[in-house]
Amino acid sequence: MFIVVDSLTGLSMKFAAHLKYPVYRIGYDEIPFDKGEYFLLTRSFNFGEIPISTIEVLRKHHQNCIGVAVSGNKNWGTNYGAAGDKIQQIYGIPLVHKYEGTGFPQDVQVVEQYLLERENN
Repeated sequence: MFIVVDSLTGLSMKFAAHLKYPVYRIGYDEIPFDKGEYFLLTRSFNFGEIPISTIEVLRKHHQNCIGVAVSGNKNWGTNYGAAGDKIQQIYGIPLVHKYEGTGFPQDVQVVEQYLLERENN
C-alpha cells in the first residue's frame, strides 16, 4: 500500500509524512499504480471542487483507491472538503476524513486507524 497526494501548497505532503507508507505526489513523482492499493490525500479548491489533477488520476486508477482524505477550509461551510464527498459519490471511494491545513494529530490518527484496519482485513 502507498499514499498518493495531490497538494498545491505542500500542506498535505506534511500530513502524509506522518503516515507510515511510501508517499508519491501527483505531478512530481512516478506513481507505481501497478503495485496495488493506494490511499488518496487530495484537496478541495474553488469552494469544494475536485482538482483536475486528482480527476485525471481517478479516471485511470480509481479501482485501486481504498479511501480518501481531503484537506479544506472550514470557512467554506458546507463546501468544506466537498471534493471528498464528490469523489465518494462519483467513484464509490470511501471518504475517510476531512482536515484543515497539515491536520492535527487526531486527524492523522483517524487515517492511520483506517489504513491499519484495511491491512488487517
